[in-house]
Amino acid sequence: MKKLLLLFSLISSSAFAETWNYEVTAKKLDESRNKLSPKTGGSSFSFNKESIENLPQGQMTSLDQVLARAPGVAQNAHGQLYVRGDHANLQYRINGVMLPEGVTGFGQVLDTHFAERVDFMTGAMPAQYGLRTAGVIDLQTKGGKFDKGGYFELMVGQNNDFGANQQISGAKGNLNYYISATYLQNNRGIESPTAARKSIHNDTNQNRLFGYFSYPLDASKRLSFIVGNADSRYQIPNNPGQATEYQLNGYDSFNSRNLSQRQSESNRYAIASLQGVTDSDIDYQISAFTRFSGLGYRSDHVGDLMINGVASNLNRSSFANGLQGDFSKKLNENNTLRSGFYFNNERNRSYTENYVFEVDSNDEQVAPYDPRKINELSNKTSQTYSLYLQNEWKALDDLTINYGARFDAAHAYVNESQLSPRLNSTYNLSKKTKLHAGFSRYFTPAPVAKMSDTSLSAFANTTNKAEGNLTGYGKLRAERTSYYDVGISHQFSENLTVGLDGYYKQIRNMLDEHQFGNALIYVPFNYQQGRVFGSELTADYRNKNFSSYFNLGLQKAYARNIVSNQYIHESEEIEHISKHYVRPDHLQNLTVSTGAAYKWLGTKFAGDVLYGSGLSTGDNNKNTMPAWMTFNASISRDFNLPNLGKLNLRIAGANLADKVYRFSNGSGIGVNASQYGMRRTFYLIASKSF
Repeated sequence: MKKLLLLFSLISSSAFAETWNYEVTAKKLDESRNKLSPKTGGSSFSFNKESIENLPQGQMTSLDQVLARAPGVAQNAHGQLYVRGDHANLQYRINGVMLPEGVTGFGQVLDTHFAERVDFMTGAMPAQYGLRTAGVIDLQTKGGKFDKGGYFELMVGQNNDFGANQQISGAKGNLNYYISATYLQNNRGIESPTAARKSIHNDTNQNRLFGYFSYPLDASKRLSFIVGNADSRYQIPNNPGQATEYQLNGYDSFNSRNLSQRQSESNRYAIASLQGVTDSDIDYQISAFTRFSGLGYRSDHVGDLMINGVASNLNRSSFANGLQGDFSKKLNENNTLRSGFYFNNERNRSYTENYVFEVDSNDEQVAPYDPRKINELSNKTSQTYSLYLQNEWKALDDLTINYGARFDAAHAYVNESQLSPRLNSTYNLSKKTKLHAGFSRYFTPAPVAKMSDTSLSAFANTTNKAEGNLTGYGKLRAERTSYYDVGISHQFSENLTVGLDGYYKQIRNMLDEHQFGNALIYVPFNYQQGRVFGSELTADYRNKNFSSYFNLGLQKAYARNIVSNQYIHESEEIEHISKHYVRPDHLQNLTVSTGAAYKWLGTKFAGDVLYGSGLSTGDNNKNTMPAWMTFNASISRDFNLPNLGKLNLRIAGANLADKVYRFSNGSGIGVNASQYGMRRTFYLIASKSF
């Protein structure tokens, strides 16, 4: 018996040591991966697990709403985020690997639940970061541990809200795994066109699946695999009381309350990475990635024809595959050399069925009142190539300089390239005061996945003809930016840190986007010139059970002369903008986010405030939407319940003051729809770790 116990003890000790070694290896490799991504210069802001849990809805907060709490971020409807005066132009990474841009935005694709930490970077960044540069969002995934466990979360709320998330993690031999599955449904999937508390025809259901698997090959390298899937279905909310402008044979009238427009979105992605350290102490990560994204929009044939004069069914898809490599080598105590490459091949397809009416020279509908069908089909393959080389030089004990360059080339509708120098530095004025400054040239290719060929002549003399009877339009081109950034941070005490940052951007071929009809997709276009400048104030305070933050962003943006895809704009707009600088539709002069959390006697009280001064609107964007402010809060506590054990219960409220606010009134450059923010909503969230 003693021999059996001794044998069991030896086996258990061996297994424990083996698992411990795997964990040590994983930790070392995580540290190695972090060496690939410098943060010298620019501005960075991180959301760790604690700061995400301190948000009113905790992990149930959508990723776009997490990022809306970051400095310099303005939010709009449909999960759109604008950073420092840019429209979109956001780059999403998972464990340092950049995901190619799809047909849709990522707000409903990536899930907050699987993020161990969310790093948000902006400003004049080192040469490693290119292509999409308004903001870089890098999600560090859960799953680096070999502990077996799980997490379950359930949410119910007003507007028929129901959400659930299940996470499991563990190990089987050397294989470490983490899986997260999320489901959400409600009847407020899209911002409503009216101020009513309950919108009409606005159901949605969404599901997201994420898996992370890692396998240490030895003590110096590991193989990891990431797989993700997201499917979303939306009804387009209705705006009652719209007048019918056109006649359709067989129908006398149509009530816009009964419109039935729908949109579906599908996204799948996978990443395989080999990451480690060579015998010559070169840290590396080489990854292969693939992504498919598809969008389908179905109009209400009768209603859209009678109200808008055009009914379109759209199908767009993008299939991208590529490689990314990052390498880092510490040459000596003062120099670290980094280099890398990126390649992406993308196949895009767009098919549209358009039903339109014939019109005369006065744009009046002509008999017979039967629609004509016009089909559009386009396919485009594009490639993106990138190389970078940079050196992080510790010039003095308190001064670090990162200098280098990257080369980017984009082959699509136009073949373009650019060599972009970068120079960034950080200087410790004292132990508590840090200064950073940088200059970066940026090259931002036009988003090919959102582009499609359109035959303007096919729609001549119809209700879908181009504004001003345009017979042509310029080709989309890459945006080219000179970016200057300087900032300072000071630690006033061990609890309080305050930062101030300023930036200026000179832009050529400034990219923006215009909503395409009633579908929730956008068509890109270029302004010939643009300039953006602003400043940000940030503060962070932590003391025992209390934590808080404050972010304030001021920004101005101006653009002039539309030089591509002019057909989607009104002729009067094109004429005015060719001679005057205008504010883009995504500009918000002032953005504020602030929040706090306090744990008292086992109960956590959390709340935050979001403020926006209003986006541009009106003829040629000369006006501004009214300012808005929302208050959000939550109370949460752990309970020990019979048969369930430890369970966390959270009551959360969004827009507690029930403020009626509006992102857009349907006017302005590139804006077609009226969009109201969400009214007051309460949630009950239960979560359990096991």
